[in-house]
Amino acid sequence: MTDDDLERFDLLQLQSTSEPTRFRLPVRPELCTPFAFLYGGSGIAASVEASERATGRPLQWITTQFLGSPTPGMVVDIAVNVAVTGRATTQTQVSGSVNGNVMFTSLCAHNVRPAGDAEAFATMPDVSEPHESPRFGEFFDTGNASFFDHFERRVGAGKFAMDADGDPQSGLLAIWCRIDGVPVTGAATQGFVADLGPLALCARLGIAPGGTSLDNTVRVVDPAPTEWVLIELEADGYSRSVGHSTARLWSEDGRLMGIASQSAIIRRSHHQPAR
Repeated sequence: MTDDDLERFDLLQLQSTSEPTRFRLPVRPELCTPFAFLYGGSGIAASVEASERATGRPLQWITTQFLGSPTPGMVVDIAVNVAVTGRATTQTQVSGSVNGNVMFTSLCAHNVRPAGDAEAFATMPDVSEPHESPRFGEFFDTGNASFFDHFERRVGAGKFAMDADGDPQSGLLAIWCRIDGVPVTGAATQGFVADLGPLALCARLGIAPGGTSLDNTVRVVDPAPTEWVLIELEADGYSRSVGHSTARLWSEDGRLMGIASQSAIIRRSHHQPAR
């Protein structure tokens, strides 16, 4: 497999350096939340692309822990430690830091075994088509540019955000997503769209949205590209202000593309809805 065969997520603008295992991620508003700190999905995607470029192998599994919150104008230095390389599997450790302070860390596993044997043991839920689904209402009015500007979301099932405030959801929760001009394929783009667990937790609790990710794990099943991806969300549990959630990622034609699991602190102190 050559470098040209690996997914490149152009929105990241991940920069190479003179060392093949070190990269630079300029923190731009397009990679941040409306509150001007790096969106967790951007950190996951950057870890994926750095690890793939360092190993030359596609990533199949990643777990990322979030330790800090880089802001626009900062540059994250990303270092990849290639821990083990076998005939078909490589495992790496990725660290993203700003001025020596670690912002996120990831553990990754890559796989070059033959494709074509994918199976799913669940069924895509029956929801409205993307263009028939209502747009996801923006509930924060900060005036800042953010990843929302490049990330279209539509409600496939259930109520979210302010629509669920005071109305705890018990049924199916699903969101259609697409990235402007970029198909969702492998781990980088799957990780970018899958960082939505706090929305499901708040919907189940019946509260206005607000959450800070502690970690997220993405497992790639089928990376064949799709324009729209359905994120089927489930809130699994909540205790001591920390919620745990699971997401299944489905292509438009019903393929299970990946699975994500996430933990997040649910709080609203810095998340104020639009007035």
